Amino acid sequence: MEHLISSGLPKERTVYVDFEDPRLLGVEVKDLLTFLDVYYEMFPENTREECYFFLDEVQNVPGWERFVRFLLERNQRVIVSGSSSKLLSKEIATSLRGRSLSVRVYPFSFREILKA
Repeated sequence: MEHLISSGLPKERTVYVDFEDPRLLGVEVKDLLTFLDVYYEMFPENTREECYFFLDEVQNVPGWERFVRFLLERNQRVIVSGSSSKLLSKEIATSLRGRSLSVRVYPFSFREILKA
């Protein structure tokens, strides 16, 4: 996100949601659509712009794939991250209709931790 903003993308066109936040416990897809409506009410110019949606630990939302597909169909950029093996399944690529790229991020080694 920092890279996008420092490259000139207005920060209002980046959205970060952490689904481990206790305030989001029990969120459903319909709630995400309401959130999106409120976002576009706050920034109506973004309805015609490419925005970046960072969805962290999204596997905590049942049916999240439908929301991501909804965003992708509107030419939005979506970055999904999580620590669950549910995000590694081939079913995700199928449910997103081939519009996914998986990047596996491994934890630091002991040596890397010492260098940090």
